[in-house]
Amino acid sequence: MYRSTWEELRKCQACQSHAPVSMRAKNELIPVTSAWPFQKWGMDIVGPFPSASGGVKFLLVAIDYFTKWVEAKPLACISGKQIKKFVWEHIICRFGLPLYIITDNGKQFAGNPFAEWCEELHINQIFTSVAHPQANGQVERANRSLVEGIKMRLDKHGGSWVDELPHVLWAHRTMPKTSNGETPFSLVYGTEAVIPAEIGIPSYRLQVRIENNDEELRTNLDLLEERREITAIRESRYKKEMAKYYNAKVKVQQYKEGEYVLRNNEVSKALPTGKMSPKWEGPYIIKKAIGNGSYLLQQLDGTELVRAWNGIHLRKCYM
Repeated sequence: MYRSTWEELRKCQACQSHAPVSMRAKNELIPVTSAWPFQKWGMDIVGPFPSASGGVKFLLVAIDYFTKWVEAKPLACISGKQIKKFVWEHIICRFGLPLYIITDNGKQFAGNPFAEWCEELHINQIFTSVAHPQANGQVERANRSLVEGIKMRLDKHGGSWVDELPHVLWAHRTMPKTSNGETPFSLVYGTEAVIPAEIGIPSYRLQVRIENNDEELRTNLDLLEERREITAIRESRYKKEMAKYYNAKVKVQQYKEGEYVLRNNEVSKALPTGKMSPKWEGPYIIKKAIGNGSYLLQQLDGTELVRAWNGIHLRKCYM
């Protein structure tokens, strides 16, 4: 009697639509790795910022998943054409063709001309789930680091955020990263950058003797591959420990094909939002589980939703 009553109660559509939203992790952490430098890049758009000279108010950011090297360019507007130009000038012409580019599902990335251009160059586009930036965590952390650095410099020096960007990029590129203990600069060029703090301090890099300097440079380049291999091992160990700590607190919830689910209305915006609005909308049917906690959904009439949704924004629906 109790069980049958409970089964009927939890089918209440109003109760399910207004149920609290839990942000508890539902999927284990699966770190994104890169096998070699410049193989895999994450890209994102930051802004809008206060309009600066030339009307620029957005920042297009890219980070290499292996070296943690960051490229960024201020833009007045973001289009597929602008992104294509950025990738050509700032990534391909400097570091060669990437194998993967990870982005969100924004039309500037997912639509033409950028998508078609990537296909022509055999660059594999990987799209994150809707409203789930953690799937492109490297670039999200880079965004946060750049924005915080710009804010601090503006508080100290004033001026324009565009003028402060090169200083912040320089700091990011010459700072050792927690995950591997190396600076992006050293992993890209094989030696550390000469920084202003070295001025006035005797060092072989400042007191140049051509024969010694050339020998030291050759040694650094010879050791670069070894340094990168050690970095990859450190990075792998760090990410495994991080995943182990994170996953210990995760209660995995997976959905099967054909199951009914509701979507978080605050994320989907399918219904009006507000204090009295439902927290969940739907129902939808799980069409396919595509891995890493992401799912393709379809409406009850069979119409497939274009973008994938992460399980954290879904809730089982009882019909």
